[in-house]
Amino acid sequence: MLLMLAGCAHVPAPMASLEQSLGEPKIFDYHGVRINYYEAGQGPPIILLHGFGASAYSWRFLAPPLAADHRVFTLDLKGYGLSAKPEDGKYAISDQADMVAAFIRTRDLRDLVVIGHSMGGGVTLMTYLKVRESQPARIRRLVLIDSAGYPQKMPWFIWLAKAPVLGSVGGKLVSPRFAAAQVLRKCYYNKDKITDEQIETYAYYGSLPGAREAVVQTAKQIVPDDIDALVAQYKTISVPVLIIWGADDEVVPVSVGRNFKRDIPGSELVILPQCGHMPPEEEPLATRQAIMDFLKK
Repeated sequence: MLLMLAGCAHVPAPMASLEQSLGEPKIFDYHGVRINYYEAGQGPPIILLHGFGASAYSWRFLAPPLAADHRVFTLDLKGYGLSAKPEDGKYAISDQADMVAAFIRTRDLRDLVVIGHSMGGGVTLMTYLKVRESQPARIRRLVLIDSAGYPQKMPWFIWLAKAPVLGSVGGKLVSPRFAAAQVLRKCYYNKDKITDEQIETYAYYGSLPGAREAVVQTAKQIVPDDIDALVAQYKTISVPVLIIWGADDEVVPVSVGRNFKRDIPGSELVILPQCGHMPPEEEPLATRQAIMDFLKK
C-alpha cells in the first residue's frame, strides 16, 4: 500500500510489539543489506511475504496460529518495515525474489510453504520459479492471497507513487496518518474494521527514512518486463497451490484469482464474501481456516 505521502514527517513508533505475535526479531544479511524478519514456532517451515507498502505487521493475526505447528518466518521485504532501504534502485519483483531465494538457501529450508499477499504473492511465484531451477524439492506448497501476477489496471496509489513530484508535494501537505487511512479504505470492504492503531502503524513504517523512495522504486518496477513469459510459466507449477481472494477486492479484482485458478494446474480457489484486498487483516479467521484446511491435505 502507498504510504509515500508520509514524506519525512515524524510519526511516533507504534505501541504494539510485533515480537508478541510474530516471534523473535532477527537479521538476514543479504549482500550487505539488512533484512529484518521474525521467527516463531517449530515444525515444517512457512515464509510469509507482505504486499506493496506493507510490512511484517500485516501478518500479526495469522503468524501466531500458524506457529503452533510450524516454524514461521515473517519477513520485511527489502525497503519495507524495519529492513534496510538502500538507494540502489533494485526493487523489482525479481529483486525481492532473489533475496527470498537466498534466505531459503542460507537457512537451508526444506518442505517449505510460501504464503504471499498482493505484491508478496508475485514475489512468492517468482521465488518458486527461481528455487525450483536448482532445488525443486525445497518448496512444497504455495498460498497466493489477492496476489499480483497478471497485467491489470493499477490502483490510484500505484500511479501516484510513479509520479514522485506529486508525492513530494503531497508529503508536505498531507499527514502520514491521513494518507495511510485513505489507502486502507481503498483496500477494505468493511471500513469499520480499520483501527486507529492500524493506521498509525502503517503511517509509522511508511515515514521511516528511505521508505518513500523504496515505494517509488517499487511502483516503477512493479510490472515485470517479461510479464507474458512469466504468466506462461504458471502452467508449469507442479506443487499444490491455494488461492484466497476477497470477493470485493478493488485493488486486484477477483477475476485475477480466477485466472490463477485457470492457469495453475490443480489449484484451489477460495473466495471470501464481503472482503476487500486484505483478507489477512480484514477476515483473518476465514483466511486462517482456509490455509489450515489446505495444509492438512
